[in-house]
Amino acid sequence: MKFTKEEKKFWQSHYHFDKPSQLHENWQQIWSVDNSEGDDFFYFFTLRVTTIVDVYLKASLITDKAVEYMTKFKELKYLVLRQHQNITKASIPFFNQMDKLESLDVTKTKITLTDLYDSLNNQNLKEVFLDSEEKEENILEKAFVLKERMPNCDIYLDTSDSYNEKPIFN
Repeated sequence: MKFTKEEKKFWQSHYHFDKPSQLHENWQQIWSVDNSEGDDFFYFFTLRVTTIVDVYLKASLITDKAVEYMTKFKELKYLVLRQHQNITKASIPFFNQMDKLESLDVTKTKITLTDLYDSLNNQNLKEVFLDSEEKEENILEKAFVLKERMPNCDIYLDTSDSYNEKPIFN
C-alpha cells in the first residue's frame, strides 16, 4: 500500500522514508525530548506502526489525543509522558486499555493522584510515577485504595524513577 501525500511528507520529514517498504510495523522505542511534535505525529505514526515497547516523551506538544492513538500499540510496556501540560485525566481510560503496560510516568502533567484514584484500573501496571499536588488531600488513603485495586502496582510520588526511592506502599 502506498503512502498518502500527507503520510509521505510525514515519513520523509521525520525518518527519511520515501515508501512504505522502508519501514517496519514493529519498533522497539520512540525517544523524544523537548520537541515540537504534537498529536499529528502519533496519528501518522500509528497508521503504519502497530507494535512498540517503549515510548519516552518529555516536553513535546502532545495532548490526550496522542495517548488515544497510542492505544494502537500492541506491546507497549513503558510509557513516559513527562512534562506535558496537555496530558490530563482524560488519558486515564486510554491507560486502562493498554493491556501490556507495566510502567507509566505522568510526572509534571495535569494528572493527579485523585484522578488516578478515581479511574485508573490497569491490572498489568507494576509502577506509576506522578507528582503530588500541594493541596491534594488524603494522599495516603488514595494511594492505599489504588494499591488495593492494583495490588501489583507501586505508586511513586514526586520522583521519576524507582532508583533509591520507595513507593508509597510496599
